[in-house]
Amino acid sequence: MAKNSLAMGMVQFISQISTLVLSIVLSDKLGDIIPGVDGFEVYTSAFAVATVMFLIADLGLGTKMIIDVAQNRDVASRKLTSILFIRGSLGFVAILLTISYVMLQHPPAEVAMAYIIIALSTGLSWIAQTFTSMFTAFEKMYYVFMTYLIERAFTVSTSIALVLMGYGLELVVMVVLTGSLLYVLLSYFVCSKLVVKPSRKLNLKEVKADLRASAPFAINVALVSTLYSINGFLLLSIVSGMEGLEAGQRASNIFIVAFGLVAALIAVPTVFRTALLPVIARLFGSSKEMTKLAQQKIMKYMYSLGLPMTLGGIVLAEQIIGLLYPDRMGSVVILQILLPVLAISYFGTGQGSLLAAANLMHLSTISSVAGAAANLIICILTIPIWGAAGAALAFTIATLITNIISHYFMSKRVVHLKVSDIIFRPTLAGLGMTAVLLLLPWDNLFLSILVGMVVYFTLLYLLKAVDHDDIEIFRKALKKGA
Repeated sequence: MAKNSLAMGMVQFISQISTLVLSIVLSDKLGDIIPGVDGFEVYTSAFAVATVMFLIADLGLGTKMIIDVAQNRDVASRKLTSILFIRGSLGFVAILLTISYVMLQHPPAEVAMAYIIIALSTGLSWIAQTFTSMFTAFEKMYYVFMTYLIERAFTVSTSIALVLMGYGLELVVMVVLTGSLLYVLLSYFVCSKLVVKPSRKLNLKEVKADLRASAPFAINVALVSTLYSINGFLLLSIVSGMEGLEAGQRASNIFIVAFGLVAALIAVPTVFRTALLPVIARLFGSSKEMTKLAQQKIMKYMYSLGLPMTLGGIVLAEQIIGLLYPDRMGSVVILQILLPVLAISYFGTGQGSLLAAANLMHLSTISSVAGAAANLIICILTIPIWGAAGAALAFTIATLITNIISHYFMSKRVVHLKVSDIIFRPTLAGLGMTAVLLLLPWDNLFLSILVGMVVYFTLLYLLKAVDHDDIEIFRKALKKGA
């Protein structure tokens, strides 16, 4: 169980970090695809379009298949064939939608080709994820980790090598497509040889039944996916309609650069959190009162990690962007607007899982609906006025709304936690750290981060934000990790 959880945590971590590393190199080294058209802006915009178009290929199908197969492995072969057929069909529709979108924009041929190739790559990735969902159903998460690691290693290393050799976006998108094809073939081979082979017979009645059964999952999955993918697409579309495609790609790129950094920071504590949760569960999960204590500990730990990232990141945003994306300084303000998402999201860790455990998943869906609706409305209202800043503000407010509603439901229906006990002392330590960072006389980013960490954790200790239970949990987690 612990190994499976760690494997899934590592998959998320590798996904975010590898994407960030590739993004940094492409931003610096990728030239214009044609004179006056930034190749990196085209690259990020192509992914923004493909991610939204391929939302229809999800529909909760993977989640439903995992549940069905975990309960009865005899249906695995038939289910795999059915879901592959559905996703393949929906992926074909998504590719047609992408082509239609590109035709409406009337871009140069080189730009249009990049959009279409990225769409094909995304379609292949969804097929591969059908096989990896089967790995999860059979509790073979290390196969997910292995296949994804190989794909990422090939795609990222080859793309970086080619860009450093002077090749442009045309070859990079072909590498991305090849990496996705490798992911499909590798996932299929591992699944067929080590888990289960797809059935050679397609049952259309079962296909219809799978579509109907996945509908409840599709709503929540679509809402969460939309919240994390729609803003870049809306920026591209709205600004393109107002000022032309190149302006839309530039605005979308400014947002995606900052958003990618925030997404990577969310992934940083994933492995630590995965190791810590079982320890807390063993210590405190024997009763409702112990569950309450466990949830409070989780939220305090995660908020204590997320807050200094938020406050320190806001103070040091210009230095961070200047180091990683020196040609994208327009992303500084966007990053500062997005960074509160870290403290908000970390604070909300475990709330959705607790609602699900209490058979109150519909309440989690309500919070997702509210957040997604707020995000969409604020984007439509603010993007025409503030551009990328409006999209960033929409995401931050939507994240806050989602977590406030989830916390309200958790407090009213499951366990009530005293918020001040969770946030008061870490917030004081964070404010003290912020004051020190603002007073530092140098512009050395790494030295500032080191000083900030020392000040923050020293203040946490002096304010007695860490108690005996916390020390014991960390001791057990470190002993287990060793």
